[in-house]
Amino acid sequence: MHDPADLAAELAADRLLTLSPCQAVCRLDNDGRCAGCGRTAEEIGRWITYSDEEKDSVNRRLLQEAQEKRLSARLNLLWRRFFGPGATPN
Repeated sequence: MHDPADLAAELAADRLLTLSPCQAVCRLDNDGRCAGCGRTAEEIGRWITYSDEEKDSVNRRLLQEAQEKRLSARLNLLWRRFFGPGATPN
């Protein structure tokens, strides 16, 4: 049997993945992605019409991309510390 607190936390986590990731920056970068939330212009424009499954899919992709960027930034920092300020991994 599930603990009610665990179930509530699980439901809250599921709900979070359907909320808008908007960070109120709203500026497209050179790749056509919002500098604040990372969504494409199409994803931003269609957000209110997306199903919960579509919103969840976009948010999971954004979370994955954010994790990859943090890892990449951390690796670059460590690389520069080891090889010097001008060094970049190839």
